[in-house]
Amino acid sequence: MNTRQLVYLAMFIAIVFVSVYLSQLPIFSSTGGLVHLGNIALFSIALKYGKKYGAISGGIGMALFDLFSGGAWMVWAPGSLVVRFLMGYAVGKVSEDNGNQGTNFTKNILAIIAGSIIMLVGYYLYEAIFLTTFAASLASIVGNLTQLGIGLLALILIKYLPEMDNSAKY
Repeated sequence: MNTRQLVYLAMFIAIVFVSVYLSQLPIFSSTGGLVHLGNIALFSIALKYGKKYGAISGGIGMALFDLFSGGAWMVWAPGSLVVRFLMGYAVGKVSEDNGNQGTNFTKNILAIIAGSIIMLVGYYLYEAIFLTTFAASLASIVGNLTQLGIGLLALILIKYLPEMDNSAKY
């Protein structure tokens, strides 16, 4: 990893963290929960800049939010790290198109669907196994679907993100 890649990665982690932190809206569920704009950031980064940037910035950025927000969110950090890492990787991988990233609209839609399935199943299982019960964790699905719906704005946003020079591609 070169310096430029490290700077981009740090910036992307910060963007994910701040996008969640500044937009959090608590919702009702068995263990709390919130709706935020973090999926727009995660999807945009993964679609435009690829699976590695998407995975690392999504996993670390959202896990850091959970840790630094304190209280009830801290217990979500391990789940966020794994679920969002897998989600960012899948979105970036599925949206690859002949050496280009995020240029094929159909692949971008499929990428978001794949990432969404990972998020829904991953958080459901994490909450059911580690925090509540399988029945109680069903209440979180509505909030997660809302977040994913908001995340679709990334399909518009990626058109306005700058291209990355070859030395920064990761």
